[in-house]
Amino acid sequence: MAAPFPDWNDLRDILLITNAGSLSGAARIARISQSTMSRRLAAIEANGQPVFLRDETGRMSPNARGQELVAAAREMAAVYDRVKARLTEAGPPLRVASCEMMAKLFLSPALPVWSARADNAVELQIHEDVYALDPDSFEVMVAPMAAAPERSTGQLLGQLQMGLFAAPQYVAANRIRGGLESLDGQGVIRASKVLAEVESYRWLARQGGSVALLSPNIPTMAEACAAGLGVALLPLDLAGHDARLLPLDGLKPPPCEVWAVADAKAASDPRVAGFLKWARGHFRATRGEERATV
Repeated sequence: MAAPFPDWNDLRDILLITNAGSLSGAARIARISQSTMSRRLAAIEANGQPVFLRDETGRMSPNARGQELVAAAREMAAVYDRVKARLTEAGPPLRVASCEMMAKLFLSPALPVWSARADNAVELQIHEDVYALDPDSFEVMVAPMAAAPERSTGQLLGQLQMGLFAAPQYVAANRIRGGLESLDGQGVIRASKVLAEVESYRWLARQGGSVALLSPNIPTMAEACAAGLGVALLPLDLAGHDARLLPLDGLKPPPCEVWAVADAKAASDPRVAGFLKWARGHFRATRGEERATV
């Protein structure tokens, strides 16, 4: 009965012995006893199927049959090393673009949670006008939007509860008393670009008033409002803690939706798909019970 052909483990032992030149050297590399390595080789060479030649000093080298087995073992080891390197090396970071406000209210608390479970790092990019970015400069954008743009995919992360604000000097100069029924006669800081399509800022445009400033950036609106330029529609968690601003009662704006979006072509990237899926579950879990009062 013929001896079984050497399997993967046998090829590994043959390669160890070839590289070490002896059973004792191979045993040390494999961290086993010399007797165990000797038994393994005896099984490989059973029934008159030798693999190694021994010289007068005891050094071992593969014979013709052994050389073919060593070549196969080295090829297998090289394939394994390439696969191991590819699957264990850190890939490029996931580039997430947003503005400073979104980073503070949404991303800064959440990204460490993602990084702890992800295979790739996250590179958070802060821009004043995220809507003007080249799509090739990021994989995921987090920003206030009405919906995921055309030719993109995305996840609704939550909502910003909004309110009308003005600087004390503006309130005094315009004699604002009590609740406002409209913004007629007021200077209004309005949204531009994609931000203008968000329902809360579409609502603002219907309330009247004259345009004091157009901006696609909510923090810029807050600064202009604090300078007394006019009435601004701002997230409560941003403006409600700003001592330079006063809340205006009366009109009740709808909330502002926040989306994480990616180009549809990039959505097949496991990093992007994994992040969007995780973000949907994470923000629903952390904000859903609070009705997303970020």
